[in-house]
Amino acid sequence: MKYITYVLAILLVFTGCKQTPKLDEILSLEDETDIILGIGELLWEKSKNDKNFESLNQFEKNVLYIEMLEGQVNNGGFDQYFFNSSGEYAHETLVALNDIGANNTVDIFEQAIKIFPKFPIPKDMEERREYMRNLPKNISEVWYQLEDKFYEYPDAIGQLTIKYIKKNRAQFE
Repeated sequence: MKYITYVLAILLVFTGCKQTPKLDEILSLEDETDIILGIGELLWEKSKNDKNFESLNQFEKNVLYIEMLEGQVNNGGFDQYFFNSSGEYAHETLVALNDIGANNTVDIFEQAIKIFPKFPIPKDMEERREYMRNLPKNISEVWYQLEDKFYEYPDAIGQLTIKYIKKNRAQFE
């Protein structure tokens, strides 16, 4: 068996074929969360030396943008999302949610973006944080209401993300 694996590996190298068993293994997992975490781990590893994910294509970036949104909002709400570096990608995240077909989440997130004190949301973290430091209380209150809607997961974001990855499988190699 080792000999067959060795020969296949040599053939793949010499024929220029890409070997992506890691991706295949992840996509074959049964648990949705494990798939999302595994794909995220692959993408974070691939982009670990990047400043702005320049080694990733748009499909891969979309998955990371959505992962950042979920992680930040679930951990500390929209306040945390916009305050941290994730807020730099707010507009790209809106496009990513659209691309996977998360229409209800698009509506929720669009509302959160629209009430940010400056539009478009600044890419510069310090500028964004300055707006956050002087945030009117009513904005945070609206964000809390939107977070409650977000936490209901009206779109099954995980399932949509996995479907998006499988549909665009070649873009994740």
